[in-house]
Amino acid sequence: MKNNHFIIGLALGCASGYLASKYLTSEAGQKVIENIKTIRGDFNNGGLGLKANNDLVNAFNDKTDALKDHMTSTVDKIKDDEDASDIVFDENDLNEE
Repeated sequence: MKNNHFIIGLALGCASGYLASKYLTSEAGQKVIENIKTIRGDFNNGGLGLKANNDLVNAFNDKTDALKDHMTSTVDKIKDDEDASDIVFDENDLNEE
């Protein structure tokens, strides 16, 4: 029984290997391989398709600068709001349940 399983596994392995090699050597298979290489290259460069580390750092800095500007403008609006007040907790308030 084990010999039959081994022979069936060997036959299926050979058949799948043969079909995979035929597919990968075809034109459609070559396009798949090129797409895989492109995806791996993008992943190795930070997943963003950037080709240089400096580009990745600059993109990050630009995004954080925009976020800082947005946060600063939001804080300025809150400071100008008369209804906004500072919330102060007393230690006794925190201990009560």
